[in-house]
Amino acid sequence: MKMELSIHIPHNLPGRVRMRFSRPLQDTDKLKLHVMEHEGINEMLYSPVTHSMLVYFDEKDVDLQEIMIRTALAFSLENHLKPVHITRKTERQFITPKGIVAGLNIIVSGITTLFLPRWPFQKSMDWLSAITTSAAVLEHAGYDYRKKGSVDPEVLSLVLLANRTLSGGSLLFPSALTWLVTFGRHFSSYEGEGVLLEIRKTGDKEQNYEVNVSKHAAKAGYVELLNVFAEKFLSSEAGFDNTIFEKSKTLLKSHKTNLEGIGEKVNRIILNFNQ
Repeated sequence: MKMELSIHIPHNLPGRVRMRFSRPLQDTDKLKLHVMEHEGINEMLYSPVTHSMLVYFDEKDVDLQEIMIRTALAFSLENHLKPVHITRKTERQFITPKGIVAGLNIIVSGITTLFLPRWPFQKSMDWLSAITTSAAVLEHAGYDYRKKGSVDPEVLSLVLLANRTLSGGSLLFPSALTWLVTFGRHFSSYEGEGVLLEIRKTGDKEQNYEVNVSKHAAKAGYVELLNVFAEKFLSSEAGFDNTIFEKSKTLLKSHKTNLEGIGEKVNRIILNFNQ
């Protein structure tokens, strides 16, 4: 069975990203030359032992999405234009003590709402759930920032909780939803965001690369369904999409038409997006 081409992003920090290739590079210098044609990519260090590339770049001049797409295209070129998967994988994370306390408060508040609806301290319990959930989510954001240099967009689920607090509505449901979106997807490791790039060369005199971009199909399961739910929820409630797919569309908008070419006599990279 033929080995699929893939580029895995184990982690990235501001101005730095590591990419792991599914097979050894055939011509490292040529791939580097193609990718580094773009301004702002300062250095690319390849390890033949781990099949990984550490890239240093200037965020003011080049977007991480563009580096990934250009690298995937160059990787595909040396493998007869085979499709390339780009993926991230989020490993199992343990819920912090604040997260556990918030979860327990939500459970207690839910039980009392169902069985003791006239309990005089019910509103106080709802407020306690909201406060402890907010503290746990902010702690989670701080942990992500220290580890990755960025925060997961689940933190934006606090927007719903804040809106409900200001409007004077019940706090139990938004607290539970915020907790679930933030911590539910960390119970297990899962195949995270990703895209599939299918590439073909077009044109005679004016040569271009046409790249069809589609969402990476993850295996079905509880955690994957929760990921989809979190993505849809955040997109509708907070106006945020956390996928390589959506960020690639944003990248294309910043270029107005198409990406700059790669290699000799290639004028542009045309991106098409399959919903």
